[in-house]
Amino acid sequence: MELLAVILMFVTGGAIAIFVMIATAIARREAERNGGVPQRVIPERDRIASSLLFHVVTLGGVPSDVAMREVRRASGIAAPITSGIDITNWGESYARMSTPEQRASLLEIAVQLVASRGTLVPLRQYVALLDLSFALGFQTDALAKLREQYGFDYVDHAKDGRPREADRGAGRMTFFDRGGDEQELLRVLQIEGPATRAAIISAYRKLVAQHHPDKFHSKTREEQDVAAARFIEITRAYEALLSVHRE
Repeated sequence: MELLAVILMFVTGGAIAIFVMIATAIARREAERNGGVPQRVIPERDRIASSLLFHVVTLGGVPSDVAMREVRRASGIAAPITSGIDITNWGESYARMSTPEQRASLLEIAVQLVASRGTLVPLRQYVALLDLSFALGFQTDALAKLREQYGFDYVDHAKDGRPREADRGAGRMTFFDRGGDEQELLRVLQIEGPATRAAIISAYRKLVAQHHPDKFHSKTREEQDVAAARFIEITRAYEALLSVHRE
């Protein structure tokens, strides 16, 4: 009887060990399928993704209920949405729990949602796309390529508050205009010495940190207009130079 009990214990223990091994293998496969992210993290990642997309869409003046439907239709994610988020912090959080392919897909979905309305994009919405692109870890002209692929332009509503000569494009600043003297563009980005792709990206990010429109929300209207004009100028220079320096 005791021998039978011992044998039963061994059999039970072996069965439990096999079950644990199978469960571990399944969990490992699931993690690999989701870019090394444990299964329990996926709902949080989806919540972050849907909230980021929702934030970008609503900055275009879209009502919340409409934005929510558009996000869920475009992304296929039905996760809860958090409004009023910081797009940089949330974008970086998403980047830490996703694969490069998932990050690229999220940025492309955001661009599709913005471009699908067929209207000029407000400056704040375009800035949000830039913030999202950088937060997801894209250091190149990924956003510029997507913009060319899906085709959209933006309008600077601050133009009415400043002289026309402050903005060469008189308000509507097309990013498909690749013209301009290279030395003048380098001067705009305050680049001295060889114009390499790395130098262009570094200079742009430094200037954006100084002239980002969100930094001037509590300033006077005049200061906001000057910052918006400067932001547009350096962004146009950045993208024009990247279209030339593709190394």
